[in-house]
Amino acid sequence: MPPAYWRGRRLQRGQRWQQAIDAYRAALPSPDDAEVQFRIGYACEKQGDLPAARTAYAEAVRDAAQALPIRQYRLGFVADALREWEGAAAAYSAAIEAGGTVPNWFYRLGRVLERLERWREAGEAYAQAIRRGGDRPAWRSRLFRTCCMTGDWRGVSAYYRRDEAVPADVSALLEAAAPELTPERVAAALAAGEKAGVLPAEWWQSAYVRLFNLGRLHEAYAAKRLAVTRARQRAERGLEDSVRHRLDAAASCIDQADYGAALELLRPLAGGVDAAAEEAREMAAGACLMQGDIAGASALWRFTEADRPFRRLIEGKRIAIVGAANSGLEAGAEIDAADIVIRTNFLNPDSVAERAALTGARTDISYYNFAFEEKNRARILAVLRENPLKAVVLHQAGYGQASTAYAGLLPVRRNYLFRGLYGFTAYAIPRILYDVLRYRPAEVRLYNSDFFLGKDIHYQGYLKPGDYPDHDPEFVFMMSYHDILRNFLFTRRLRDLGLCSGDSVCTAVLALSPEEFLHRMTVRVGALKPDSA
Repeated sequence: MPPAYWRGRRLQRGQRWQQAIDAYRAALPSPDDAEVQFRIGYACEKQGDLPAARTAYAEAVRDAAQALPIRQYRLGFVADALREWEGAAAAYSAAIEAGGTVPNWFYRLGRVLERLERWREAGEAYAQAIRRGGDRPAWRSRLFRTCCMTGDWRGVSAYYRRDEAVPADVSALLEAAAPELTPERVAAALAAGEKAGVLPAEWWQSAYVRLFNLGRLHEAYAAKRLAVTRARQRAERGLEDSVRHRLDAAASCIDQADYGAALELLRPLAGGVDAAAEEAREMAAGACLMQGDIAGASALWRFTEADRPFRRLIEGKRIAIVGAANSGLEAGAEIDAADIVIRTNFLNPDSVAERAALTGARTDISYYNFAFEEKNRARILAVLRENPLKAVVLHQAGYGQASTAYAGLLPVRRNYLFRGLYGFTAYAIPRILYDVLRYRPAEVRLYNSDFFLGKDIHYQGYLKPGDYPDHDPEFVFMMSYHDILRNFLFTRRLRDLGLCSGDSVCTAVLALSPEEFLHRMTVRVGALKPDSA
């Protein structure tokens, strides 16, 4: 290779990307143009010039008689980031066909196939990712999503039941066609599952998601109770084997409201400094909160330097958390009278101004959903430069890269998450509420939060028509994956403990019993569920 190539390699190791690009380009033509183009693409990608990276990677693939899998993958990764789904799918597929076996490559292929609505192919890619890389919850959730769209759960059933002999009346929950799942048949399957103790937690979690997406929420949560029971039994058998077993057992205990048992499991883990210890502390703090031990939760919460300016904003203040629903209440003056106003996914200040009589004119802090922030980062940054806030809070996923984009613009910190319930991923209001409480506010009041029981699409309260589709095909699935009942129960419990209050719409929803909530949510899901679920 020419000397310029090796000079480029030295500059690349020093992360001097533009100089490396210049050196590599000076090496062209070379005995191996594909290698040089690949290096140019990598340096362009690291510098943030994705179109140039895509062009160079395409050249690296075109010029190579047998393109290495990693070259095809990097081309797919950049096309993916540029939202060029067809090109990304072709490149990921080529990387795999060329011998790529990295589980995450299959997962990424599944994501772009999903965006192209090639549901069965996406499901096959997710299944390959799981088989090769373990049963990660995020991968499992995407596989479930494709099953909801195709209506075919037999592959999932076969994977989780393995060679286990399963009574036909139980296996029907996943293997029978939806019209054949009569209430009597589902009841018999659930009763048999209770008695026999067969099938792992993931199989019953699959049944929960399927039944939920069919609009049969009461039956779905009966299946989920079995999933949690199986998860706890399995985790307790392996307590001495791994930290993960102990965390899983604690999560199952919290889901079953057995907070004392959860705390006993978590205490040996909570004193460390690694990621598992942090997760254990947050789970233990959540368990303390749920049983009303505020002092216990406070003793477990840790803080970083990035938390200091946020604490000064929150501690001892009256906080208004404004959600994404469209309650129709004229609460603007009351919201603006709070010391701090928090909104979700702040993007359109003109829309906030137009709705000032309903939801107030001020925004002091915005919490951003990971997918929303990643998709709209350039727009968000442009808005914040013109409409500076006091702070933004970003999701833990991708926090390192995202926080760099906001550095110097305004204070930024990551959201602390309570991950203590089986299959529970918090929606915006419970997530913000848990995070804010650690900074000891004087009062927290929730506005525009109806837990998706309102008539309008859930984000109509803060986005413009061009920012959301008329129908969100993931709406019902995400309610099942996030576990809307657990979000409701978590918030209701904190309300009962006097840790928050709400406007009249929110208060009316939180006054519902779990059975009433599920009944009303069943009606809501029935109007929105995909036909193929």
